[in-house]
Amino acid sequence: MTKNPKRQKAVILGGGLAGLTAGYTLAKAGWQVEVIEAQEQVGGLARTIEVNGFRFDTGPHRWFTKNESINKWMHKLLGKEIIQVPRLTRIYFDGKFFYYPIRLMNALLGIGPAKAVQAVIDYFLARVRSRIFARKLLTMEDGYISQFGKTLYETFFRRYSEKLWGIPCNKVSVDWVGQRTRGLNILTIIKDVFVKSKNVVSFVDEFSYPVSGIGRFPDKLAEEIKKAGGKIYTSTEALKINSLGKRIVSVEVKTGDKQIIIEGDHFISTIPISDLITRLSPKAENKILSLTKKLQYRDELQVALFVKKSHLTDDTWIYVHPKEIPFMRVMEMDNWSKNLSPSGTTAVVFEIACNYGDNWWRKSDQEALETVSKAYIREFGWLKKDEVVGGYVHRVKKEYPVYHLTYKEDLDRIKKYLKKFDNLQICGRNGTFRYNNMDHSVEMGLYAAWNLIEGRQKYDIESVNIEREYLEEKKIEKIEDEKLDES
Repeated sequence: MTKNPKRQKAVILGGGLAGLTAGYTLAKAGWQVEVIEAQEQVGGLARTIEVNGFRFDTGPHRWFTKNESINKWMHKLLGKEIIQVPRLTRIYFDGKFFYYPIRLMNALLGIGPAKAVQAVIDYFLARVRSRIFARKLLTMEDGYISQFGKTLYETFFRRYSEKLWGIPCNKVSVDWVGQRTRGLNILTIIKDVFVKSKNVVSFVDEFSYPVSGIGRFPDKLAEEIKKAGGKIYTSTEALKINSLGKRIVSVEVKTGDKQIIIEGDHFISTIPISDLITRLSPKAENKILSLTKKLQYRDELQVALFVKKSHLTDDTWIYVHPKEIPFMRVMEMDNWSKNLSPSGTTAVVFEIACNYGDNWWRKSDQEALETVSKAYIREFGWLKKDEVVGGYVHRVKKEYPVYHLTYKEDLDRIKKYLKKFDNLQICGRNGTFRYNNMDHSVEMGLYAAWNLIEGRQKYDIESVNIEREYLEEKKIEKIEDEKLDES
């Protein structure tokens, strides 16, 4: 990869994995790089927070990728800081635990013989309908029933999905199913039991993870950017994104008690696409602003309990289905790395899906901690009240992009509008309004940087995370090994 002789300047909005990966790659190639991050800490949605000696992640962020070249790139970056973690994930509902991804016999035995028979019948009826009476699938409900049949959909997917989104499954686009469980069905599960390919590692049973928490990944990228002469602004909000004709020319930001203007030759935005549009100056067209208002997000409360007890379970995380239990997912940090908590203790992290300004969002920290701890102790009994020695509440805006039924058409028009700026690229989960895993955001960041280094749009950012295979089925893939080696 040729160093950039002109020392062009790239301004990157957002210090999550996509933005930092782009900044790291450009800085190593000799570019001037400035990263603007609104939070006090880089990492975006993949952070590790430390409180009173307890370190915990802002959600279950495991490193897993189907692209072996990107996997090698990450391991080269973090080296011996990476450990392999055995994964155990379960679903909890109706007082029972089920493995996830679904293990067929465990699921069928768990739901009882009558429902198991109905589940098998429903599945095969759904497959016949999809082959003989094919119709366009529009909603999340359509997608899950097509893949699993109505019984397994009602049992394993509907309640959790509606708890996550806060709306019925028939109000969410089928694309969400494609993003999260594409290609997964009963035949996939059976195949995993009986057929093991040398090139396929199905239903990931272990993953890579930084020994000191997932936040080490973005922290390392930020360190390398600074070593290469780049700048990273934290606690700095982009207020206005100024354009002139077909080019973005500068960003007005607030940092501390002052406002400054940061100019650049090229701009990469990983901030929510709705924020990008509404902060453009001159303003975007009214029809684009109207479409942008339709893009909604689901927010989240993350409640961490610090307990003087370790290994309450063997689970890395558990999906919690009952709607009467406030949290939708819980993870236990000592099952990720023994280095995250003082000896004999752990942090248990609960995720509560909510909307900004609703009852859960407005709860005081103390009220949230008490409500969650009571529900956890009452339901599971793995903990006693006097074993809880502290806690912390972390509020996250725009955790999940909500795929409303016409989101794709609306989003395509918004992205087409943004393409008029020939020195602007968008990437990352919220930057593209696509539910990315970490490796997808990294790949997008690499593509954005390579496009600038090459001086042309050679790499299609929109092609990332649209493959049809099940996301937790690993196949050996390679991209541009020589570029990754230099990155």
